[in-house]
Amino acid sequence: MWKYLVKRFLLMFPTLLGVALLTFVLIRVIPGDVVELRYAGDRGSVSQDVLEKERARFGLDQPLWRQFATWVLGVARLDFGESMWTGAPIWQEIRLRFALSLQVAIMATLVAVVLAIPLGVLAALKQDSWIDYAVRIFSIAGLATPSFWLGIVFILLLLVVFHWLPPMIYTPFWVSPWENLKQLIWPALAVGYRYSAVATRMTRSAMLEVLREDYIRTARAKGLVQRLILARHALKNAMLPVLTVVALEFAFLIGGLVVTEQVFNLNGLGLLFVQAVAHRDYTLIQALVMLVAGVFIVVNFLMDIGYAWIDPRIRYR
Repeated sequence: MWKYLVKRFLLMFPTLLGVALLTFVLIRVIPGDVVELRYAGDRGSVSQDVLEKERARFGLDQPLWRQFATWVLGVARLDFGESMWTGAPIWQEIRLRFALSLQVAIMATLVAVVLAIPLGVLAALKQDSWIDYAVRIFSIAGLATPSFWLGIVFILLLLVVFHWLPPMIYTPFWVSPWENLKQLIWPALAVGYRYSAVATRMTRSAMLEVLREDYIRTARAKGLVQRLILARHALKNAMLPVLTVVALEFAFLIGGLVVTEQVFNLNGLGLLFVQAVAHRDYTLIQALVMLVAGVFIVVNFLMDIGYAWIDPRIRYR
């Protein structure tokens, strides 16, 4: 087991290095830079010497290999530098937004899991019944409904029916848990519903496949009760693809909720991504991409541990 985990852990570092190199190259292929954008309104009154001095201040006049090496060494020390647009330390720019996006992602994942697993198992057990059709309609509706549109519907219903709107100013959980939940429960429900639709269909498909296996028929022939068959044999073996979907969707939610964040007036990582790209803020873009890539890689590593725990045969392959 430990050999398997060490091997999977060591594979994280070349992956991060590859992401760093690809990100660094791609954002410099885009025409223009942060200096040109900052002085775009003063194009006629700013000399080329001023532009060159600004590029030198940001290190953009150095060869690309030196810029990359400087940045990678800083990342290795967990120092992402300062934003080229605002001048603020990047950790300061990311810290509060990351906490917000992470909380929404965790809450949406909990909503999705609570909905998806019971509904998926129930639909598989009651295949082709009205219950199965109802669950399938529920999941298809979730796939077809954008989370930001559902968020708008939530806000309108709260306003029309209850004459109340969620708080529009973010309050950290450690400051006031109640105020925090009053604001974030609605985007979590909107995102979690769509998220649960994918997981529900995957749970149903995986359960149907497992329930047709020979060992399930053998367990039933031996007289085991249905609840024991599901808990001990079927559900555990059906969880591998479901775990994959849940984990990857969770990692996506960290930086992929741009429109939903705007609907609920949440200044999360998704909005920060858009602003960084619009400003050509190289250091901030690189830090955000590395952060999201790191989340994906850590989630995949935890998934590998979960696979090995659920199915011990995996670690020996």
